[in-house]
Amino acid sequence: MRNSIAIIIAILILIISFLAFTNTPVVVRGYSAFKSGFSETIGPMLKLIAKPTDLVSYIFNSYVNLVGAKKENAELKKKLDLLLLENQKISDLERENRRLRTLLNFMEKNPKSVIAARVVGEDLKNWYKCIIIDKGSASEIREKMPVVTPKGIVGQAVEVNRWHTKVMVINDTNSSVDVSAEGKNTRGLLEGTGLTVLKLKYVLKNDDIEIGDKLLTSGKDGIYPKGLPAGIVITVNRNKPGIFADIDIMPFSNFKHLEEVLVIKKQ
Repeated sequence: MRNSIAIIIAILILIISFLAFTNTPVVVRGYSAFKSGFSETIGPMLKLIAKPTDLVSYIFNSYVNLVGAKKENAELKKKLDLLLLENQKISDLERENRRLRTLLNFMEKNPKSVIAARVVGEDLKNWYKCIIIDKGSASEIREKMPVVTPKGIVGQAVEVNRWHTKVMVINDTNSSVDVSAEGKNTRGLLEGTGLTVLKLKYVLKNDDIEIGDKLLTSGKDGIYPKGLPAGIVITVNRNKPGIFADIDIMPFSNFKHLEEVLVIKKQ
């Protein structure tokens, strides 16, 4: 039986081979249909097989591009930081040059009466709120000499050694400066509060004083020469009990931001 089946299969194969060899239309169409069907079946399978590879390739390329972008961004940020740093240095130099030019002009107008000094520290531990400058008795500085900037008064020398001087600033609670309102007859004592804002004391409520008035040293306290800028009026309260107004003053010089000062010699 098995031999009969094998003989039949062999005869069929020979017949199909003969027909295909002779390009018989029926066989050619069947072959074409089989080929087309095979392609349609196997094609999607090949695409499915290829997709993981494409995905891996896409992820790899995206990672490479991301790493490149991050590296480029880091380089650009570094360059930007360097440019900003250089720009800051230029701005600092310009500000310092302006300060030094102003000090120089002041010294040229008063060549024998002022000593230029640089602020090198602060002393907030003692009785006085002080700044420390890099000039002392070797530069002919003495106690009670007034210390100023071109903007206005800073304070007075309270402790002097050979190379350094402690300057009590006008913000200190022990500081008191006799001042008058510019262009007016109003006088008072400018006293420190330990804070940025000062108080103008002993000004009567009916005295001529208004917000925005500029205060100048009167020269009557024995420390500061007449006419130096001291501060500007920022509040005037006449509603408090008593005969004196409550007046707040903003000093022109802020001791926390001082870098250079001038010490005025006593004549």
